[in-house]
Amino acid sequence: MDHEAGERARGSRPTAPSAGVVAAVCAAEILGMAGYATVPALLPQLMAAWSLSNAQGGWLAGMVFAGYMLGVLPLVGLTDRLASRSIYLACSVLNALSCFGVALSDDWRLALVFRAAAGVALAGMYMPGLRALTDRVDGVARARIAAVYTSAFTVGTSLSFLSARVGVQFDWRGAFVLAGLLGTAGTLIAWAALPRATVPHATVPRAVPGASARARLLPDLRPVFGNRDAMVLVCLYAATIWGSAGMRQWIVVFLAFCAAGQGPGAAQAWSVLATGALINLLGVPAGLLGNELALRFGVRRIAMLVFVLSMLVSVLFGYVARLPYPVVLVLSLLTGFIVQGNFANLTTGVLIVADPDHRGATVALYSCVGFGGGFLGTLLFGITLDAFGGAAQLTAWAMAFASCGIGCLAGGGAACLLSRDVGRTRV
Repeated sequence: MDHEAGERARGSRPTAPSAGVVAAVCAAEILGMAGYATVPALLPQLMAAWSLSNAQGGWLAGMVFAGYMLGVLPLVGLTDRLASRSIYLACSVLNALSCFGVALSDDWRLALVFRAAAGVALAGMYMPGLRALTDRVDGVARARIAAVYTSAFTVGTSLSFLSARVGVQFDWRGAFVLAGLLGTAGTLIAWAALPRATVPHATVPRAVPGASARARLLPDLRPVFGNRDAMVLVCLYAATIWGSAGMRQWIVVFLAFCAAGQGPGAAQAWSVLATGALINLLGVPAGLLGNELALRFGVRRIAMLVFVLSMLVSVLFGYVARLPYPVVLVLSLLTGFIVQGNFANLTTGVLIVADPDHRGATVALYSCVGFGGGFLGTLLFGITLDAFGGAAQLTAWAMAFASCGIGCLAGGGAACLLSRDVGRTRV
C-alpha cells in the first residue's frame, strides 16, 4: 500500500488545469446550459399554447430539477470510479437531444419527459465537470476555480433567456432548436478541452461479494451522512435553490403581470426577457462576492447573512407589482442579486469539507438534495399562485414569493449548525 501511494504521489498526480482549459470548459458549460431556462423564459407562451394551470406550469418549469434528482446520485457518484470526462460528454449529447425533443413535442406531458431527460443530462455535466477541474488543485485556487465554474452556470441560464428571444420573435419551437444547436457546440468544445484523466480521482472501493447491481451503481452515502458539515451544506444548498426559485423560474411571468397592470406599452416582450437574463446574470457577481467574503469571514457567517436578507426581500417582493414599472425592474435586479449570493460559497465549502475518498458521493448528494429544493420551490410557487386566485392577483404573487422566503428561513436556521471555520482562509 505504501508503494502504491508513493507511485500515485510521484507519477499519477495530475497537474492543475490551465486558465485556457478552465475558460474552455466554462464556455462548454455555458453553451450546454442554453436550454436550461428556455422553459421559464417562455412559460407564458407555453402555458397559453397548452392551456396549462399555474401548477402545471410549475411542473413544466421544475421538471428539469426532478430529472436532475433522478440522475445525479448514480452519475456523479460514478466520478469516484470512472473518468468525469466520459460522463460529461455522454450527458452533453443527451442534453442536446432533449432540446430537440421539446421542439418536436405537441403535448406538455411529452415535453415533461424531455425536460426530465434534460435534468438527467445536467446531472452528468455540472458536477462531473466541476470535479474534472477542481480535483487537480487545492486551497484558494480550487475555491476560485469552483467559483468561476459555478458562475458560468449562471451565465448559461442568462443565455437561455436571451436565446428564448427566438420564441418571442418567431415560434417557441425555434428557441429549443437553437438551444439544441448551442448544446451540440458545447459538446464539441468539451470534447476538446476537458482533461483526459486515465484513473478515477478518488480511491475506488473494492467490490463486496454478493453486492447487488444497484449497490455497485449508487455511491455509498454512509460516510457522507457521518460528515456533519457536509450534511449542513447539503441542506443549505437546497434552501438556496428553493429561495431563488421565484426569481429564476417565474420572473418572466411576474414581470408580464406587472406590465399588464400598468396598461399597454409598459413593457415589451424583449425587455422582459432581457431583465430575466440580467437577473440570472447577476448571480455571477453575487456568487463571486459571496465566495470572497466567505474566504475571509467563513461560510457560516456569510451564509446566515445572505439567508436573512433573502428572506426579507422574498417576503416583500411580491408587493412591488403596483409600483412604477421601472422601479419594479430595479427592485427585481436587487432582489435577484441578493437571493443568489450563496451559490459559490456553499459549493466551495462542500468541496473543502468532503472526504477526498468520498468526494463524488458527497457532491452527488449535495446536488440531488439541492436541486430537490429547486423542484419543490418551483412547484410550490405555482401551487401557491393557484391557491390564492391565480397569476392575475397581487395577493397570489405576494404569497408565492413568500413561499420562497420559507426556504430562506430554513436555510438561515440550518446555517447556525455549520462549523465557524469552514471555508475561511487567509488570502
